[in-house]
Amino acid sequence: MAVRLSPVRWALVLLVLGLAGIAAAVAFWWPAGSTAPAHRTSATVVTPARCGGGDAYDRVELKVGDKPRTARLDGCGHQENEVVEVVVPADTSGDFTVQAATSTPTGMPLETRLAVLLTCLSGMAGGLYAHLIGGRNRPQPTASAEAV
Repeated sequence: MAVRLSPVRWALVLLVLGLAGIAAAVAFWWPAGSTAPAHRTSATVVTPARCGGGDAYDRVELKVGDKPRTARLDGCGHQENEVVEVVVPADTSGDFTVQAATSTPTGMPLETRLAVLLTCLSGMAGGLYAHLIGGRNRPQPTASAEAV
């Protein structure tokens, strides 16, 4: 005969599962981060930098709005007059740094967030299943000869 769980214990198990599911769903739909708006554009390398130095930033020329601007490229080793695709930050006042568009993360993709959510939920389901199966394999108390 299997050991039965009391209704209070079942309620606690279901409460924990429900709260964990809600927490996983909130983490899934929570914004990926406060990414400032930025846009991509083409830039031309005007002053290449050697990669071995402490100031290993190429200087690039690009158009911000209608004005040509010079900025630091977060990278080195490009050729002079090479055209690179860059991501321009939202704040372009003063001296600013641009990043190569191929090295800029765009945030946590939806597929990754969904995989994390499903992994959490499957782990919880497996834990509940192990708890239910483990309850049936517990040794049953036997009546001893002294108790009779």
